[in-house]
Amino acid sequence: LTTLPQRELTSGWAEALKHGLILDEGLLSTFENQSEEILALESEIATDVIRRSVAIKANIVSQDERETLGLRVLLNYGHTIGHGIEAATGYGSYLHGEAVSIGMMGSAYIGEALGMMSSEEVARQRAILKTYGLPLCAAGMDVEAVRNAMMSDKKVASGSIRWVLLDGIGNAVTRNDVPQELVQETLRRLSDCSC
Repeated sequence: LTTLPQRELTSGWAEALKHGLILDEGLLSTFENQSEEILALESEIATDVIRRSVAIKANIVSQDERETLGLRVLLNYGHTIGHGIEAATGYGSYLHGEAVSIGMMGSAYIGEALGMMSSEEVARQRAILKTYGLPLCAAGMDVEAVRNAMMSDKKVASGSIRWVLLDGIGNAVTRNDVPQELVQETLRRLSDCSC
């Protein structure tokens, strides 16, 4: 880890934090409560959170190897908007974890608007992403280009996006009934950095 450029390391924290957000509030709490030690790459705690994060992903993938049970899709929290940002910006402006971080914030705003997340939970997610140096918005992004890219995502079926949202911290669910107006409003919010 100490040989990675700082931006790559920071980007990598997005996926690890995501695992806490979607399935393991205890892991997220460890990231919160021991952020100084983790960010300093203190061996024991950094190894522990990475091990726990990888175990979550491995467990999901092993249970739903062929993506037939609806479990593996939960790993895509933040990826619908994140992939849209990556594609719309030519895969050069944002590292994957940076785009996913922005996407997780967008998904949190959608979840809040749908009554699935409280404003305190959204603030908690925002704070932990910020603590780990991850972006919360994409100033000036082309909203239409991102939306168009999102519509070609693998999670789109019959013109409807299958969203991974949080029904509270540590409880990811899928929804395909997110109103397009809410998606547009969320993308504008991310572009305006009115986070």
